[in-house]
Amino acid sequence: MKIGFIGCGKMGGAILKGVKDKVFSPEEIFVYELNPQVLQNLQNQNIKTTSTIVELANIVDVLLLAIKPQDFNSMLESIKDCVEGKLVISIAAGVKIEKIASVLGNVKIARAMPNTAAAVGEASSVISFNELLTEEDKKLCLDIFNAIGKVQEIKEDLMDEVIPIGGSFTAFEYYFYKGFLESSVARGVPYETAKKMLVQSIIGSAKMIESDDRGIDELINDVCSKGGTTLAGLKEFEDNNLLKIIDDCAVSCANRSRELGK
Repeated sequence: MKIGFIGCGKMGGAILKGVKDKVFSPEEIFVYELNPQVLQNLQNQNIKTTSTIVELANIVDVLLLAIKPQDFNSMLESIKDCVEGKLVISIAAGVKIEKIASVLGNVKIARAMPNTAAAVGEASSVISFNELLTEEDKKLCLDIFNAIGKVQEIKEDLMDEVIPIGGSFTAFEYYFYKGFLESSVARGVPYETAKKMLVQSIIGSAKMIESDDRGIDELINDVCSKGGTTLAGLKEFEDNNLLKIIDDCAVSCANRSRELGK
């Protein structure tokens, strides 16, 4: 079984790193990539590269499409005559399975949405399949994305709706982190001290949410004491309607995904 990466930028490269030796041996991995620096890095890892997209598509059994949405249509046109019987996996934001099939025809297509935490093996991914995939095909897809974190199968019509809590959420979390970091440093806390405290607080909170069966409101209440510091801070969130701001953010993010898919 051979896999071919069309594009090997940050996300494609993170997926390749995750699957190499776990799902595919280096001899089973092929890449088409234009960036000379990336090509040199791949060659240093003994990863085989091809000079054209068509050459790659003809060699492999699985194609992972990891290029920007604006280059997507021309890429599909390039490979449409050499994908029969192959498994095609797309990670292009907003590009629906139906749109891919309208060019490639009656082929097995999976649409996945990982996030940038794939770089450290902690991606939160979702994936959808068309009706042509076998259970073996689906397992292979799940193995690929479990190699870079954790993946869940969802209905494709929910793909836009989960982008705010999957693909985009890491940026929102970084923004929240940035706010507390800058506020702490401005009040005299050493940068490295603030950074370490925030990072550990994020890790600890995530593990509490994952492992504790109680609801999120109970976890919040556990941190609060009557008339205490946490309630004083939460009051600022409530007074400024932070939950409404978050909802507006999520809606805008999902709407933009739908626009990109048109």
